[in-house]
Amino acid sequence: MEKIIVTTGQPFTDIDALACALAYTELLQLEGKNVGTVLPGPLNKSVTEKIKKWKLNFSIKPGYKNAKYILVDISDPKFFASFVKEKDVIEVFDHRAGFETYWKEKLSNNAKIEMVGSCATLIWEEYNKRMHSKDISEINANLVYTAIASNTLNFQASVTTKKDKKAFKNISKFTNLPKNWIETYFKDQEKESLENPIEAILKDTKGTGEVGSEIVVGQLEFWDSRNFVFNNLKDIEIALTSFGKPKWFLTSPSISEGKNYLFTKNPEIKKLLEKIIDAKFDGDIGTTDKLWLRKEILKKIQEK
Repeated sequence: MEKIIVTTGQPFTDIDALACALAYTELLQLEGKNVGTVLPGPLNKSVTEKIKKWKLNFSIKPGYKNAKYILVDISDPKFFASFVKEKDVIEVFDHRAGFETYWKEKLSNNAKIEMVGSCATLIWEEYNKRMHSKDISEINANLVYTAIASNTLNFQASVTTKKDKKAFKNISKFTNLPKNWIETYFKDQEKESLENPIEAILKDTKGTGEVGSEIVVGQLEFWDSRNFVFNNLKDIEIALTSFGKPKWFLTSPSISEGKNYLFTKNPEIKKLLEKIIDAKFDGDIGTTDKLWLRKEILKKIQEK
């Protein structure tokens, strides 16, 4: 039987990618497929220590020379895992714009790219379509539930859709989590990031092109971001300047406050953020009047 590997991007694995990969692997196994999960990138701070203690079954290396690949939470070939051969990709799930036409032409209906808040929402829809919603394991239900809340900033991000809300409500029936789990989850991220701020930032930093140069963007999502940002300015700067680019900033959504804290020392970036997301800066610290995900800000930058 042909081996199928479910995987995601190389740089790091966040909670959404983890949930998608493990849950979709389980769905295919329920259908009798020979499939495994390979996640080569390190788990970033969105996968808390509590979650790491769950029985997460995946490998970091494929162990197979010949396999077919299913990609989740990614569609840009630039960030594929190094072992993925594009000609052997048979299915793609993502919730980012940019490569929809490319994959539709290659894979037709097996290119499932839709602008929802969380890619895990798309995976849960597959469980429903294929009549396996009641068969999802408790661990994978917990992961999908958490990923949807995380990637929508607890449903306050503008990328949140009715589909995300519906999926979150439906899958809650199959979870086993405390009532205050979402608040606890975000607070755990903050606590763990404070133990090593530089490492936490480095594991969740991306770049975007702008007129031939690159802007380095770090992101840390917390229940309350204010104290982290103001108390760790030096470490934030060390982490983001380590990429060797003059244009950098941190964006830190503060879930309980419904706004982002921003930090940069670059005057051009301050002006750009003031223009595209109506940020207000006092010195090197900026704030927004609503919650923004990094990918929303990156999209605005690319459009600009």
